[in-house]
Amino acid sequence: MRTAASTLRVHDFVASLLVCALVLLWSGAAHAQSVVAQVATTKVFVSEPLRVTVKILNLEAFDGPSFEEVTGLEIKRLPGEQTSVGMTTVNGRMRQQRTVSLNFEVLATAVGEFTIPAFAVDAGGVRYESKPIEISVAASDGAKLLMVRVVGEPSTIYLGQQGVLNLEVLIRPFNDAALGITLDEQSMWSLLDMQGSTWGVFGPALQKMLSENRRPRGELRVVDDEEFLVFSVSKPFDPIAAGTPAVGEIRVRMEYPTRLQRGNDFLFQNRLSLAGSRSMSATPDSTRAIVLPLPEGGRPAGFNGAVGSFEILVVAKPHEVAVGDPITLTMRLTDTTGSAELDGLQAPLLAPQSNFASGFRISSEPAAGTVEGRSKIFTQSIRALGEAVREIPAIEFPYFDPSVGEYKVARSIPIAITVKPSAIVRLASDESAGDSQINSTKPAFTKVEGGVLANASIEECLTRETVTPTFMTVTAAIPIALALVPLLVARARRDRDPRAQRHARARHELERALAAAHDAPPDAATLEALLLEYFASRLGVASEGFSRKDVLALLELARVDPQLVEETDQLLRRCERARYLGEAVTTNTVLNLAHRVDAVTPFSGLATERTVA
Repeated sequence: MRTAASTLRVHDFVASLLVCALVLLWSGAAHAQSVVAQVATTKVFVSEPLRVTVKILNLEAFDGPSFEEVTGLEIKRLPGEQTSVGMTTVNGRMRQQRTVSLNFEVLATAVGEFTIPAFAVDAGGVRYESKPIEISVAASDGAKLLMVRVVGEPSTIYLGQQGVLNLEVLIRPFNDAALGITLDEQSMWSLLDMQGSTWGVFGPALQKMLSENRRPRGELRVVDDEEFLVFSVSKPFDPIAAGTPAVGEIRVRMEYPTRLQRGNDFLFQNRLSLAGSRSMSATPDSTRAIVLPLPEGGRPAGFNGAVGSFEILVVAKPHEVAVGDPITLTMRLTDTTGSAELDGLQAPLLAPQSNFASGFRISSEPAAGTVEGRSKIFTQSIRALGEAVREIPAIEFPYFDPSVGEYKVARSIPIAITVKPSAIVRLASDESAGDSQINSTKPAFTKVEGGVLANASIEECLTRETVTPTFMTVTAAIPIALALVPLLVARARRDRDPRAQRHARARHELERALAAAHDAPPDAATLEALLLEYFASRLGVASEGFSRKDVLALLELARVDPQLVEETDQLLRRCERARYLGEAVTTNTVLNLAHRVDAVTPFSGLATERTVA
């Protein structure tokens, strides 16, 4: 009995040791520091994202995770992370396990066998790594289920023309044959991953729809002999550079259903839910839109950038005026295509039109315009130069018609007017009598002894000593002095005029700005901004909202050589293109143009031209 009891005690002691060892091993494992990577499946399809969850155990502070790039796999970290803390009790002692979970997305771009690399973190001078994961990638039929396209409307558009870009999401309707149910367009839209998708330039438009509790309506279409629900998000498009428009990064993700199930929820309602799904994504294969530059050949004189098809209607008031009295022209330009960009549309240029240059004085100030529907209305003042003017001639408005790819000219109907001579005040002598003397253009003066000597000769004045040589010199000097007073006053005002100071320092400020950036040459956007600031200062206008079209209009009003105006236009266009296409624009080119513009835009002449009523 004693031997048996001793044997039992030995067995109990060994068992206790084993239990303690297991507890210690379990406790150590539970609190080990490690990195673990997990996936839901190892069989995936091309272009269908696979989510990898990386768990970092019991590391308070760490750097990473990091991983090696793998050809054929696109691996990126998804936003956000989760931290959880669990408590365990061992031999009466409380211990905690801290887990940080991060998500990554793996996208295979080719068929084959691939290895998801190890994810590594560094903590306390020690590197911890997960185990690599082998995956098998097969060809995907995702293109038959989900597609994304960017389509321009119209597909070919010219600079200056307004269009629309449409983002089209095409989803194949899902049918569960076992249940005999086909999901409707609202259900299919709800399966899109709105937060995980990237929408490029269409993001703001889509976000606005969602904030208003709206969504794109799915339209059933046949594409490549298959039925798709097509959801469209539209964005107005006003191109500023030729070529394919940039739409940003677009990738649409969704959970496409593979199986449905019915079940009762907590309200005992029979509800339909997903029993299985595939994570897939799609990107646009191309942008079906192209922007063309306006052709240089055949461009008519006076063309100011209008693109569309226009009709012009002109109304003049009043129809009876005196020479020099203002006549107000109201010009309505109507776009018949519905695609013209009316906000930037400018009024017809009257000064270059020969019919106006010979008979009218035209204000140099740009005509103001307001948009009404598909029309823009401008008002401008003109003045007849003589009573021989019998009509306001037809106003020409050149434009580029994108429907035929040609320049055209819209013309208004001439307007008959009556111009009377201006009123002239004449002096008649006291001795005049009869209509003949009243209508005479030569006033008659009476010689009065000892008073005003109107008809007396110089010899008579000298003999009578009423006018001495000194008096005549002083008398002649007075009109000259009076004539010089306005010039002196104008110069003093000009010296105090802030516009004159900006005008004089425009090129100096441009050179100073360019010199300050000698270590890092300014990019095209900076050069364009500096050029516009220079022209605004040189031409005496505010720089806010100043554009290339404003520069060209003011240079033409200042009678600048058309060749120099064209070179200015080309340089500013190069700057605009360079922002998107990477063309080179040198500072020497900018400075050379500024020197030439300085030489032909004196402030006095420009100021006079711009203030003519």
